[in-house]
Amino acid sequence: ARFMEMCRDMGLDKQVYILAGVTPPKSLGMARYMKKFVPGMDVTDEVIDRMKGAKDKQEEGIDICVDIINQVREIDGVAGVHVMAIEWEEAVAEICERAGLLPRPTFEESAIDETVTAPVRETIIVREEEAAVGVEENRAGEEILARAKEEAASIIAAARAEADLLKTQAAGGPEIERTGEKIAGVEDDAGEHEMNEKERLMALESMKLGLEALKKAYGLNDDQFEALMKFASAEAILQKEPPTGSGAPARGTVAPAPVAGDKPVTAPATPTDAVVQQAKESKAQQEVTSQAEEDAKAKEAAKARAEAEAKAKAEAEAKAKAEAEAKAKAEAEAKAKAEAKAKQEAEAKARAEEEARAKAAEQEKKKAKEEEKQAEPIAQSVPGGLEAPKLKAEETPLAERGSKVPPTSYKQEYSGVIREVVLGNGDSAVTVGGAEVLPFHLFEGNQPHKPLIAMEVQDIVPDNWPTTLTRYFDDVMDNPVAWAKKCVNEYKADALNIYLIGTDPNGENRPSADAAKDAAAIIDAVDVPIIVWGCGNNEKDTETLRDVTSLIGNKKVCLAPLEDANYRAIGATAMAFGHPMVAASPIDVNLAKQLNILLENLGVPLDTVLMDPSIGALGYGIEYTYSVMERIRIAALTQKDEKLQVPIICNLGREVWKTKEVGLASDDLLGDQERRGIMMEAMTASCMMLAGGEVLIMRHPKAISMTKSLIDGLIG
Repeated sequence: ARFMEMCRDMGLDKQVYILAGVTPPKSLGMARYMKKFVPGMDVTDEVIDRMKGAKDKQEEGIDICVDIINQVREIDGVAGVHVMAIEWEEAVAEICERAGLLPRPTFEESAIDETVTAPVRETIIVREEEAAVGVEENRAGEEILARAKEEAASIIAAARAEADLLKTQAAGGPEIERTGEKIAGVEDDAGEHEMNEKERLMALESMKLGLEALKKAYGLNDDQFEALMKFASAEAILQKEPPTGSGAPARGTVAPAPVAGDKPVTAPATPTDAVVQQAKESKAQQEVTSQAEEDAKAKEAAKARAEAEAKAKAEAEAKAKAEAEAKAKAEAEAKAKAEAKAKQEAEAKARAEEEARAKAAEQEKKKAKEEEKQAEPIAQSVPGGLEAPKLKAEETPLAERGSKVPPTSYKQEYSGVIREVVLGNGDSAVTVGGAEVLPFHLFEGNQPHKPLIAMEVQDIVPDNWPTTLTRYFDDVMDNPVAWAKKCVNEYKADALNIYLIGTDPNGENRPSADAAKDAAAIIDAVDVPIIVWGCGNNEKDTETLRDVTSLIGNKKVCLAPLEDANYRAIGATAMAFGHPMVAASPIDVNLAKQLNILLENLGVPLDTVLMDPSIGALGYGIEYTYSVMERIRIAALTQKDEKLQVPIICNLGREVWKTKEVGLASDDLLGDQERRGIMMEAMTASCMMLAGGEVLIMRHPKAISMTKSLIDGLIG
C-alpha cells in the first residue's frame, strides 16, 4: 500500500500499468523458504499459520493467493496481477477463475493506435543551481543596463542644453544701434543656417560615438543597445529646426522701435559658439570613455578579489579538514588502546571467575557424591507397569527364508555412508550414525549403532503437560537436578535433553545466566550424554548456550538448535570447545542441505553435526515429515550427497504431547487417555526411526520402554 501511495504521488499510475505479483505457496516449506530467502517477497505469519493448520496444503495455497488478489485489487492504482506459480503452473488457471480474473482483458486496435500516436509532452525541469545562476546573470545585466541608461541620460541632457543654447544665440544676437534711418549689423542669414546644420551633424556623430563606447564598456548586446538608443531619443533632439524669423529680443536688451519701411532682421551667431560646442562634446566623450574604462577596471578588480577570496576559503577548508582527520585519527587510536586494555582486563577477570566457578563446582560435585552415598540405593529396574515386554528377534536370515528368490529382487547397492557422531564423555559416550543401508535393512548391509533415545528435562515446571504425563515427575518437577537423576536412575534413560523453555522472552523470560547454572548442575550430576536445547529465540539461545559452555569446563554436550539466524555465533562457540551441534531447518530438503553447507564453510566438521529437519506428530503432518526425511536418507546413501550424510535427530516428545488428543479425557469412543498418549508417542517414534531418525527425544517412560523394545527386536 505504501509503494502504491508513492506511485500515485509521482503520477506513475496514470502513465504505466502497475501489476501486483503474487505467488501461491504450494507447501508449508515453500512458504517458509519464500519468507526467509526470497528478497522483496512479503510472506506474513498469518500465511505460515494458515499453511500449518491446513489439511490440503495446495488447496489452502490457492485460497491464500485468491485472498491476496482480492486485497490488492482494492488498492487504487493497481491495474492487474501477475500470478507466479513457481513449479506449479497448473494452478494459475484455477487461481484466475476463483479470483474472477477471466477472461483476460484485451486492447482494441484503435485504442492501441491512438496510444502510440499520441504525442508525449515533455516537461523540462530546471535544476535549482542552474536557475540560481540565471537569476544572478539577469540581475547583473539589469544593473549594467541601468548604469548605461544613466550615462545616456546625462549625455542627452548635455546635448539638450547645448541645443537650447544654440537656439538662444540664434534668436538673440548683439544689440542693434540706430543710426538715423538705417539699422547697422544687418546680414544675410544663409551662412548661419549652414553652420548650425554642420554643428548638429557633429553633435549627432559625437552622440553615436559616446553610445558605442558605452556599449563596449558595459558589454551590451544588440537588443540592449537598441533599447538604449530608443530610450535616448538622440535623433529627435538633434533634428534640424526651421530658421528662426523675427524673434523676441534677447534678455537684457532694449528692443528697437521699428522703422517705417524697414524689415526686421536676425543677428548672426558668433563664430566662437561652434568651437565652444565642439569642445564641450569632446569633453563629454572623454568623460564617457574614462567612465567606461574605470568600470571595466572595477569589474576586473572585483573578479580578482572574488578569486582570491575563493582560494583563501578553499585553503582554509583544506586545513580544517586535515586538522579534523588528524584529530579523528588520534581519537581512534586512543579509543583502540582503551578497548584493548579493557578487553585484557575483562579476559583476566573472566579467567579468574571461571577458575573460581570450577573450584566451587568441584566442591559441590564432591558434596553431591557424598550425599548420594549416604542416600538409600535406588531400584535399578523400571517401575512396575512401565517395562514393555521384549520382542523375539528373528534368528533365520532373510537369505535363507527367501532362498528361492534371487537376491537382486530384494537387495540394493548403496554408494554412501552416514557419518558417525559421538555424544557424551569418556566411558559414557555414545556413537550414533554410521549406517550403510536404509534403517533396519540389515539384510542389505551394516547398521552398526542402535537409535538413541533421550528423555526430556525442563528448567521450569511445565504448565501444559496433561496429568497422565506429569504424575511420573510430580515429586521432582520443581528441581531440574532431581528430575534428571530420576530419569537416569529410575527410568533408565540412556541420554537426556535439557529443554531451557523458561528462557523464552514470550514466556517466563528467565535470565540466561540462571538457566545456564541449572543446566551446568544437571551436567555435573549425571553421567549420560546430554543435549542442551534452547527456547527457540535465536538471540536468547545464543546468549544462554554460550553461558552454558563457559560453566561446564571440558565436558562435551550437544548444543541445539542452530538456525540460519544464529549458526555463526553458536557454531563458532561449539567448534571452539569441541561440542557437537544440531542444525535445525524447516521441513525442506534443500534448506537442510544449505544449512549444512553454511556450517561447513564456517569451518565446522560435519562429523559433529546432527540434522533436525523439523517433524510433526502422528496425525499432524507426519506423512510430510516422513517424506522429507526419507528423501534426505536416500540422497545420502544412493546419490553420494555428502552434505546430507549426517545423523538425524527428532524432537518428537514436545510435538506429541501438545496435541489435542492427548489431553482429551477417557471415554468409550477414544478409550483411555493415558494409553492414547503413550501410543501416539510410541507410533510417532517408530515412524521417525523407519524414516532415518538416529536420535529421538521423548517424554513418557512407557512410550520410551516400548520403543526400546522395538529397537531390540529389530536389531537384536
